[in-house]
Amino acid sequence: MRPLEGITVLDFTQAYSGPYCAMNLADNGARVIKVERPDGGDQSRFWSPYAENGGSGYFAVYNRNKEGIAVDMSEPEGKEIIRKLYGKVDVVLENFKFGTLDKLGLGYDEMKKVNSEIIYASITGFGQTGPLRTNTAYDNVIECMCGFMEMTGFPDGPPLRSGASVGDSYTGLTMALAIVLACYDKRRTGKGRRLDVAMLDTMFATIEDAVLTYSLTGELVSRTGNSKSREIVPYDTYDCQDSFFAVGITDEDMWPDFCEAVEMPELKEDPLYSDNDRRCENYESFTALMKEYFKDKSSSWLLDRFNEYNIPAMTVNTPLQAASHPQMLARDMIIEMDDPNVGKFKGFGIPVKFSETPGNVDKASPLLGEDTCAVLKEIGYGQDEIDSLIEDEIVGIPE
Repeated sequence: MRPLEGITVLDFTQAYSGPYCAMNLADNGARVIKVERPDGGDQSRFWSPYAENGGSGYFAVYNRNKEGIAVDMSEPEGKEIIRKLYGKVDVVLENFKFGTLDKLGLGYDEMKKVNSEIIYASITGFGQTGPLRTNTAYDNVIECMCGFMEMTGFPDGPPLRSGASVGDSYTGLTMALAIVLACYDKRRTGKGRRLDVAMLDTMFATIEDAVLTYSLTGELVSRTGNSKSREIVPYDTYDCQDSFFAVGITDEDMWPDFCEAVEMPELKEDPLYSDNDRRCENYESFTALMKEYFKDKSSSWLLDRFNEYNIPAMTVNTPLQAASHPQMLARDMIIEMDDPNVGKFKGFGIPVKFSETPGNVDKASPLLGEDTCAVLKEIGYGQDEIDSLIEDEIVGIPE
């Protein structure tokens, strides 16, 4: 039995942050019922990359392990379906624009009338309070506002967005944690909760020590490229013969071995570099030495050399190189799925490894409305009623 079996989530989310949250819950045993519009469904069904049949791989990878129903919530009959589902689920997850479910008459106050123990989880860009609560936001906007983008890139270049939409994934994971905590608390108290997780809050909490440093020292910190030159040296990426190569130490006890690894034992006692404070002060000259050393070495030779001295190091891999690495394969982080929306594809596995009750990918992403009939029957609708709802386009089923 997986950790979240017995928990049912009604998932109104679309795009990335919400579906990623729900996927992580589903991977670990929660039953997730995804609600979409009958006229097109989740917006990410139209996001690339596309399979030969036109289906969205993006939708497929982030909506695995979910059931799918299609309901027009603007109609009274559709609202009634949702209210009945409120009485059957533990968690409602949504990432609509602020107040959307309230405007539909399906918000938290309405939920509590049906199910006083319900956990209502809202993901938004700016949260449920504050002057920007009604604004729409995407990852790039949030990375700018929270300081994350200003901290990313090289000092002599422009601020850079992260290579992946980390604002969405971090926020999805934060909400997944919040839901698990709320479910645990409900077991003790019998009480539901409203959960409010903002992408801005989540990302601001990930910028590490920039605010802390200013608070303690008055020093303003900014982007430093691939190094951490104001706090740890060496901790950087160097251009070698055939690639870029990352290496770093975080403990002064590793410094003598690093010097041996780079064939410069004389650096151990060099007054410019003999401890981390001196290396930070003399970062430019130290980096010049390292660049000269690395430039004519192959990445494979360097990797063997640093491994010999137990110094953390790695070539800069492409995502495809990472996907084929023996460590990834040994950890089951690459899985193949046969999905009705896109066919066969390879995606990422489940990062949390439980010893006795591991997560699993049992089901591909749903066709639009794939489980509509089964779920409606489960909450008391007869076949004639379902046929009428389909005919009136209140609900949708696969074409």
